[in-house]
Amino acid sequence: MKNHIRVNGRLLQTNKKFSALKLRQKEWIASLLRSKTISLIFEHQRQLTRLERERLLQETLIAIEQKGIWIPDYEVRGYFDSRVQRYYKSFYKQQALSEDNSSSN
Repeated sequence: MKNHIRVNGRLLQTNKKFSALKLRQKEWIASLLRSKTISLIFEHQRQLTRLERERLLQETLIAIEQKGIWIPDYEVRGYFDSRVQRYYKSFYKQQALSEDNSSSN
């Protein structure tokens, strides 16, 4: 039991991986990160700075904690870091499509 601790009478695994979460939990975290990131990108019309990404990640970690999902912060950070470039690419594709549609009309 070296990888477990007791918190409020519950046994928690301290080395839990993101992949070990339930599907609903993973989808909720992924959609939360995506929606917050995309909205900030649209707001600023540029890639996010390191401080903006850190603030977004902290807000997400607070929401995860409030929801009662236990996962180490570094796992969520690693997941976010692996996905952030995809969010940028989808933003730029949407921008290009909207520019094409506006210029063709």
